[in-house]
Amino acid sequence: MKTTKYIIIILVTFVLTGCTRDNFLDFQPKGQVIPSKIEEFRALLDQVEPDPNVNFTQGFGTHHDFTIIASDNYLLTEEVRASFGISPEEINLYLFKEQISTSNGDDNNWIRYYNQIYVANVVLEGLKTVENGTPEAIAEVRADASLQRAFAYFNLVNIYSVHYNPETADTDLGVPIRDGIELEGADFTRASVAEIYNLILNDINNNIEALPDLQPANLSFRPSKAGAYAFLARVLIYQAKYEEALEAVNQGLALKNTLRDINNDPADPRDANVLAYPLAVQDEQLIWFKDSGGFSVVTTPEFYGLYDDNDQRKKWFADARTYFFAEIDNPVFVAHRANNNTNVSLTTADLYLMRAECNARLGNIDAANNDLNTLRVNRFETGTYSSINITNQEDLIAFVKDEIRREKAMSTLRIFDIKRYNRFDNANITVTHSLDGETASLTPNSLNWALPIATNYILANPEIEQNPRQ
Repeated sequence: MKTTKYIIIILVTFVLTGCTRDNFLDFQPKGQVIPSKIEEFRALLDQVEPDPNVNFTQGFGTHHDFTIIASDNYLLTEEVRASFGISPEEINLYLFKEQISTSNGDDNNWIRYYNQIYVANVVLEGLKTVENGTPEAIAEVRADASLQRAFAYFNLVNIYSVHYNPETADTDLGVPIRDGIELEGADFTRASVAEIYNLILNDINNNIEALPDLQPANLSFRPSKAGAYAFLARVLIYQAKYEEALEAVNQGLALKNTLRDINNDPADPRDANVLAYPLAVQDEQLIWFKDSGGFSVVTTPEFYGLYDDNDQRKKWFADARTYFFAEIDNPVFVAHRANNNTNVSLTTADLYLMRAECNARLGNIDAANNDLNTLRVNRFETGTYSSINITNQEDLIAFVKDEIRREKAMSTLRIFDIKRYNRFDNANITVTHSLDGETASLTPNSLNWALPIATNYILANPEIEQNPRQ
C-alpha cells in the first residue's frame, strides 16, 4: 500500500475496535473486529465523550477554529502576541503568507475534515453489507454519515477554494473527492467547486427524509431534519440561490423555532459583567452541535463597536486586561469569551437570520424586518428594545449582514461570508493586517482567499494542484 496516500487520510482511532491507523489501513487487522453491525456503525459516527460540565467532544463535531484569524474581526498586535502566546501558524495566516501549515508540514483543518470524510465513507461502505438493523435504522445511519460528510466538504471547499461563482464553478479548483475507503491507486486530483457543491447537495437532499425531525438535547451532535434544512439553506445561500434557501429555512423553522432569551444566561463566574453561554444540552435554540474548540481572540474596535450598549451580546466579550490579566494598554481590546457551541453550531437564530437575508434580498421587506425583530428582542436588555423598520432594501441587506456578524460573533464563518459578499454583492471588502512592521491585505475576490494547501501533501501527491497566489 502506498504510504504517500496517508497524507490526506489520517484516521481517528476507532472507539469500538481500538485499531491504530497502520493496522486499520490493512482493513483486516489481526485480532480486531471489523464493524459489521448497525450499532457498531452508529458508534463510529457518534464517538462521543460527553462530560456533564463541558460540551460534547466528538470526532464529527470538531470544526475549524483557525480561519477567524484571517478575518476583519480579529486583531493581532505585539501586545496581544506577548499576552496570548500566538503561534507561528497563526501569524502566518494573519499576514496571509504563502504557507501557513505547522512546523511538521501538516494542516490540522485538512486532516480533520478528511478524517471525517474517510470515517463517513467507512460507514457508508459498511452499510451495504450490514448484518442487522431495520431498513429505517440503516437509512438513518446512512443519512447521518452522508450529512457529516457533506459538512466536511462544505468547509474544505470554502477554506481552500475561491468562492462559488456560477460562471466559473465548473473550472475553479475545489478539493479532492475521497471516494470509498481504498487507498491503493487513489487519485486525489482536485474536483471543481461545482462538483463539490453538487456532492454536498446530493448528500443532503438524498437523505433528509431518513432523519428524525429533531434530536434530543443529549444527541444534538447528530443531524436531524431541522439541522439538515438549516445546513441546506446555508449551502444554497452561498450559491446565491435565495428562493431555494428560503424554502429550506421555512422547512427548518416549521420543525423548530425556539429562540433563547440571553437575558436569562448566567454570568461568567470570573466576571459578572460577562455572559456565559449555556452548554449544548442546555441551549434551547441549538439544532446541530458543532464544536470549534472555544477559540478566544481579541477583537477589532470596529467589530466591537457594532453592538449597541443595551445589546446583551456585548457581554459575550471580556476586558482582556482583567479577564486574562493581559498587558494591553488600549481598553477597547476585548477578548471573546463565548462558549464554543453557538458560533459554529446550527441554531434557530441562524434560521431566522438566513430567512431575514433571503427575504431582504428578494424584496420581502416586512418579512425580513419581522424576523430581525423576533431575534433581536431576545438579545437586548429586557424592556430596552425598540423595533426596527428598515424600508430601503440596500440598507436592510446591510443591516442583516451586520446582524449576522453580531450574532455569530467570532464565528469562523466570517471569512466565508466576506468571500460571498465580495463575489455576489461587489461588497469591496478588503482585509488588512499589520504586525512587526509588515502589512498585508486580502483584496476583494483575490485568489489568496483560497488558503494554500500544505506543501508536503502536494509533494507526496503531485496530482493535488496548489492554489495560485497573487
